[in-house]
Amino acid sequence: MSTDSLDTDAPYLRNATVWRDGESPGVLSPSTEKEIVGIPWFDLVSNASAEHLLPQLSASCPGLTEEMLEDLLTPDDRPEGATYSDGQIKLASTFAVQARRLEQKHERGKAMRSGVLVFQPVELLASVDWLLTCWHPTRTFAGAEKISEGSPDASDGMKREISPEWMQLDNPGGGDLGILIMDRLALTYRAAGWRLAAWHEDWELSLYVDDALHNPEELPNLWGMMAVLRDWLNPLNRPGLRKMPDRAWLPNTNHDRVIAIDNRIDDTLEHLHGLANSMRASFSVLHVQTAEEARDRKERTQHRVELIAAIFLVPTLVVGFYGANTWVPGQGRHWGFWVMLLVLLILTSGAVATVLTWRIVKEAS
Repeated sequence: MSTDSLDTDAPYLRNATVWRDGESPGVLSPSTEKEIVGIPWFDLVSNASAEHLLPQLSASCPGLTEEMLEDLLTPDDRPEGATYSDGQIKLASTFAVQARRLEQKHERGKAMRSGVLVFQPVELLASVDWLLTCWHPTRTFAGAEKISEGSPDASDGMKREISPEWMQLDNPGGGDLGILIMDRLALTYRAAGWRLAAWHEDWELSLYVDDALHNPEELPNLWGMMAVLRDWLNPLNRPGLRKMPDRAWLPNTNHDRVIAIDNRIDDTLEHLHGLANSMRASFSVLHVQTAEEARDRKERTQHRVELIAAIFLVPTLVVGFYGANTWVPGQGRHWGFWVMLLVLLILTSGAVATVLTWRIVKEAS
């Protein structure tokens, strides 16, 4: 593959490396040689133009078209894929994910609010002879809602992580290199699932710990993040992948690596299924808790009304009695007023005490 038209210092490239069978990767740069010996891996910036990229890459990536580059540089809402040239070139959409708390946890057993899920979408385009990748802007989800986008994560460390595994592969190609990258990204899936489960346990703890957070909105947020993670994983979970190598996301010669990724995806989806069942039970608890809180509020309101009624009922009765057009004790005398006031205080206090006693007896029973 010629390097004549390749500018490795161009702004559209984040990294350019060459991978040779059984060797550590080297930096790809124009040399006196006319051909690239090995598999070139070009990591492209996400805002590059396919029209301008194609002339720069076509000599090093035979079979590459502008349509393929457009698909590579356009992030999907969820991981999708595409096949070109009768399966000789394939596009795989994948991601890494992190569950991040918005506040630091200082002690075990303390109820806390959940955090957010940060997705790093990655697109890979590969043939047997070359690999193109693009790390797209990150997406942050709080619940099921995307709240922000950020700069793509650095891909430099990926080269160091997959280099030992690359040297163990037998006659690897560009798709095999891409599969190693996908495998490393897939390591984040189960970790995010376990973190969601830990946040769910924190929410359950908040129901029973004194002075815990009042956070009824947490459970719907957790469900939303769990559903988003599941929706991003489902397109990668291809049926028949284990027995039919041609159904793999990228062309490859080491199908056991494909099966390893599929195992990680299946494992995470199974974990999320169990977490969903736990959350359904928690929704029942939340419903009961909400109903009890509504009942308590209603009873407290009713209790206030009863007290107010008891306070005003007796004075109204006594004053109405004294206002009757008949003779009453003390009529026309000063001491009659004080007798009426004393009667008001005694009877009102007795009525309030009766209501409070009845309330205490009712709560005790």
